[in-house]
Amino acid sequence: MKKIVSVLLMLALLLGAMPVAAAEGDVLGQPFPEFSATDTQGQVFTLSEALKDHEAVLINLWATWCTPCEAEMPFLNEVYAQYGDRVAFIALSREESDTMEMIEAYRQAHGLTFPMGRDEGAALYSYIGDEGIPATVIVDRFGNAAFLQVGSFLSVGDVMRVIEAFLGDGYTETTVLTDVPRDASTRAFPVSSTLAIRVENEGVKTILTWVEGEEEPTPVYVLSDDVAHLRLELPASYDPALAIFYNYSEIYSLQDLLDPARGAYVMDQPLPRGEEDGYYVCVLLLPDGDSDDDMLGAYLLPSDERMEELVEEMRSWGYEVTWEYGEYVQPEPVMPTAYILHVVDQDGQPVPGMTVNFCTATTCISLRSDETGEIRFEGAPDVYHVQPFRAPEGYSFDAGFEFNTGRTYGEWRLRIRKD
Repeated sequence: MKKIVSVLLMLALLLGAMPVAAAEGDVLGQPFPEFSATDTQGQVFTLSEALKDHEAVLINLWATWCTPCEAEMPFLNEVYAQYGDRVAFIALSREESDTMEMIEAYRQAHGLTFPMGRDEGAALYSYIGDEGIPATVIVDRFGNAAFLQVGSFLSVGDVMRVIEAFLGDGYTETTVLTDVPRDASTRAFPVSSTLAIRVENEGVKTILTWVEGEEEPTPVYVLSDDVAHLRLELPASYDPALAIFYNYSEIYSLQDLLDPARGAYVMDQPLPRGEEDGYYVCVLLLPDGDSDDDMLGAYLLPSDERMEELVEEMRSWGYEVTWEYGEYVQPEPVMPTAYILHVVDQDGQPVPGMTVNFCTATTCISLRSDETGEIRFEGAPDVYHVQPFRAPEGYSFDAGFEFNTGRTYGEWRLRIRKD
């Protein structure tokens, strides 16, 4: 899909949020330097002291101006509430101009409960390589750096799975973790034949914004409602666990936006109504998470009177921009002619030989996935209870998992676990 310049420019704010592989070498697997920091409550945090009564220490380096840092703070806060008795947290701003008063105001404004302070002289930030923020380090119970991520966490689950890798009696020696462990829970995700961001509100105006040299317009949707009701569609070739939805200030893993009742990914996006909220929202759907190759983007406006302001901002980026009212044509999904399952493991690899039951109140029909991991059930349309029944050797699934189909044919990715 042709990249859209105006939306890609907005992506610049997100680039710091993309997790990158941890740099090994002098950091990972090595003793982390002893340090002390005073938090905004006047308490002194010392690494060696924290490790005396915790199984690990999480160090987050950030800054008050950093949008991706802000996006992951709620995830850290939720995990701290659950694991703070076992893992010590400290968030240190590496920005010289962030005063303790600014950091405390930020902490209170965002309802954060873990200790926060300053990385004086950006010493820790320099030690891990000055690669960007946010940056998170896990120091294990042996005092060694065992995990390093530059970029924002994308969900609470991601933080939890990292934390849990270093907890428990089974952790007997330093084990370096270079990637966030994939979610291996059994889940079913609806998929479509299209990649799309659709606005479901009534009475939506569409404005096509053309950037000189680009073959495709950027859609701008003008809504009189306070909330844009978005439906996001993802083809089976993409992994929902990797897909990201971004709305300029918050990052969502697409799988967390699944509405099981509708069998769809949905987002109710508030629109700015006051000057303090700005005058537009930019939304982005990145189906591969760490790649912008097939990225989709759109702008949401509360009124078309604000369109010229948006265009002027785009022009300030150095591009010639024109706009016109029109219809943004997205491909309509092709409706399947059967119930289709794509059985994959947590790494997105197909699983052949998986047996699944399609059940009604009176009968069950068992089908097995083929060499591509696909199951195709052409029974009469009905509400079926789909139940994993028997996994091939080396795989497992969560006992009791099932999901319901609708009364029309549909398509899903069914994730099971490679043991």
